Amino acid sequence: MRHLVVKNHIVNEANLIEVKKDDRVLRLEEYIGNPVWKNWVYCLSHDTLAEGWIPRAYLKDIGDESILLEDYCSKELTVTVGDVVELVKFINSWAYCIHEKSGNTGWLPLESLEPIFM
Repeated sequence: MRHLVVKNHIVNEANLIEVKKDDRVLRLEEYIGNPVWKNWVYCLSHDTLAEGWIPRAYLKDIGDESILLEDYCSKELTVTVGDVVELVKFINSWAYCIHEKSGNTGWLPLESLEPIFM
C-alpha cells in the first residue's frame, strides 16, 4: 500500500545489523520505555559482531542467545515530507518500505507515514 511521508526521517546506521535466518545472536538488552520500541531486542551477531535492534518476533530464544527465524536488516530509509513509499510489511510500530522514486528500501517509523487512499 502506498503511503505519504508526513514527517522527515534521517537514517541512523550507528548500529546497523544484518542477519540471516538461522544465524545466532546474543541478546544484550530488551527495550523498555518508548512504546515505539516495544518488543525490540538489542543483539550482537556471532558471525559479524555487528550490533543492533531486532524485532522480538524474529527471534527464537535458546538460553541467553537467539536464533533468527527469518532474514533481517536494520537499515533505515531517509525520507522527507511529501515523499511517497510503498509499505511492504510492518512490525512493532515500524514499516519496511520502498521509496517510490529512488527504489531504496529500509525501515521507517509508522508515525512518519499516512496511507494514500485512491
